[in-house]
Amino acid sequence: MLVTCIVSATALTFTYTLTRERIADQIRAAEERAITAVLPSADDFDSATTDVVSRASEAAGETPVTAVFVARDASGAEIGWAIRVSPRGYGGPMDMVVGLDRDGKVTGASIITQNETPGLGTKILTEPGFLDQFAGWDGTDIDKASKEFDAISGATRSSNGVRKGVIAAGHVYSDVLGTGGGE
Repeated sequence: MLVTCIVSATALTFTYTLTRERIADQIRAAEERAITAVLPSADDFDSATTDVVSRASEAAGETPVTAVFVARDASGAEIGWAIRVSPRGYGGPMDMVVGLDRDGKVTGASIITQNETPGLGTKILTEPGFLDQFAGWDGTDIDKASKEFDAISGATRSSNGVRKGVIAAGHVYSDVLGTGGGE
């Protein structure tokens, strides 16, 4: 039994070492696709400072903020932000990106990873118009905007998880970014 455990542990370590970079590359690519989806007019994205991310995390409350990106146009002018949040759905944390323009309006929401129940919770990805309903919500008064929300029947906790992520991004805008603190 000891030999089996040693062989298994060695095999897992070897496999992890071989696949670690590939997995990290796939996660980065998914994040880039999500950011581009929520702010398609941006030509470039810069990571915000750790101070901004720290203040964003405070503003978001229970919903973890893992990154903030400043979106820029071709001239280098700031046109908005992409906020990566990890709200909790039915199946655990979901990684998603919420885009906000300079005025604090939500430009979109995109899911990077999720562990929701196949066929039910995964409707947050497949239900026509679900993610589109967040576009236009006002980040300066996100709590009022979030009252206009349609959850997916049978996927209420998953739907509410996405809603919480968008609300968290709105709080980040109103408490941190909208005050000129996003640089």
